Amino acid sequence: MAAPDTATPMSAASPPPREAPGEGEPVTLAESLIAEAGWSALNFGGTGPNPSYLRIGGRLSPVLREYEPCFSSFRRDRVLFRSKVPMAGHLAKFGQMMIDPIAFEECYGPGEGTEASFPFGTWLVIRGVAFDGVALWGKPYGRVLLPLEPLSVASAIWLRGKPMRTPLDA
Repeated sequence: MAAPDTATPMSAASPPPREAPGEGEPVTLAESLIAEAGWSALNFGGTGPNPSYLRIGGRLSPVLREYEPCFSSFRRDRVLFRSKVPMAGHLAKFGQMMIDPIAFEECYGPGEGTEASFPFGTWLVIRGVAFDGVALWGKPYGRVLLPLEPLSVASAIWLRGKPMRTPLDA
């Protein structure tokens, strides 16, 4: 696996640089949910400065013992319910994630999208998903925890690469 880039932060409107052949093109979280989970543009919210938006939710297992974080449709698309995609299962299809600073600024306010709060514009290896956030790793940052809230700005989250060999939940 190639070392993560240390590129400068980018806007969600401009795609990240192309990667080495064979690793696949980077896609936004919104594009990946449309391609992999069968969602449509109607599953996302469009009101705001940086659409596509989704909701962060959870799903209770059928045996009522486990509760897992999920990407949830912005609109109720199943009469009274929303479509949900388990985060761990979806992110397991990718090896790396890059966060645009606008994801933090939309969730936490202006000025929060700085290198002091998170390593933006850098490809980080996806290590796991839990309710406290997404565990990431990157050189020279080491372990990094991405809170779940910025994932709701699906146009500002970039995914790429081959999946990890071990499950994300391990």
